[in-house]
Amino acid sequence: MVDARIALDAMGGDKAPRETVRGALEAITRDQKIEVVLVGDTKAVEAEIAAAGGSRERVRLVHASQVVGCGDAPTDAVRRADSSIKRGVDLVKSGEVDGLVAAGNTGAAVAASTVVIGLIPGVRRPGIAVTLPTAQGHSILCDAGANIHCKPLHLYHYGIMASQYARGLFGSQHPKVGLLNIGSEEGKGNELVRETAALFARGIADLNFVGNIEGNDVFNGHCDVIICEGFVGNVVLKTAEGLYEVIAGKLKELALSATAAGHERASGVGELLQKFKQNRDWAEYGGAPLLGVNGLVLISHGRSDARAIRNAILQAARFHRSQALRLMTQDIVASGTTRSQA
Repeated sequence: MVDARIALDAMGGDKAPRETVRGALEAITRDQKIEVVLVGDTKAVEAEIAAAGGSRERVRLVHASQVVGCGDAPTDAVRRADSSIKRGVDLVKSGEVDGLVAAGNTGAAVAASTVVIGLIPGVRRPGIAVTLPTAQGHSILCDAGANIHCKPLHLYHYGIMASQYARGLFGSQHPKVGLLNIGSEEGKGNELVRETAALFARGIADLNFVGNIEGNDVFNGHCDVIICEGFVGNVVLKTAEGLYEVIAGKLKELALSATAAGHERASGVGELLQKFKQNRDWAEYGGAPLLGVNGLVLISHGRSDARAIRNAILQAARFHRSQALRLMTQDIVASGTTRSQA
């Protein structure tokens, strides 16, 4: 019995529709309770399904004649009424699906979701919550690029919502929340960060706020949730992705060199490389939810292949089943901050 209906912008991303369609087919194979709604050029999507030899069971097609590319303006997602991203958010808004996965133009996904679906009552700006690997497991960083003009209340709401997301995703009962700053001491940072720290410290909401953290704390597992403005968060995310690719490339060179030399430990190096990729590769996490939107929207990397799309769909289904959106809404209202410090 289907318990999660997830729409996918089949035309979004650098490798669409081939990889998006294949990822969707892999997802429904992995999870028998998911139905995927593929939104895009029906002929192109059907051709990819046939090429992959996939079944149409638990797959539904919704036609969209337009596409918002990575180079297009975010507002095009709203103006192009028959674009795949616009049709996707329409499905979320109407309740025909339980969530949407979109790769490609992040700005377009944010704009369409905010305008069409709307925000959780009281929330003023959405934030992208990415999963980061740490020495202790994983953490959530929010915002990773949706909002670069933040106010303290925006960041405070990110802390509330990301905490609930961490509970649903990792089972963290009382996740530790840290505010990314240039120093851990009280009073450090610019006006935005200082005012945000003061808001967290008041304890208006039931958050496990541990104070300021520095950049070297991002990956050590000191916090379950890391809060920052979108400009900073996006720089952190892209730096981490670039560093991962360099390290993975060097490890691969080492494994190939050891194999070519007939080194007896070559297989061990290869195994270590695979474990490193599984724990650090962004494609393993699939996508990042747009917190604050009054509906489930998961944003995937523009370079997503079938594996990343599959994992994003599976993650979207877990998010839906966790009831995290309903709980976030309750927490925002309970905090009593919906009409203050806007």
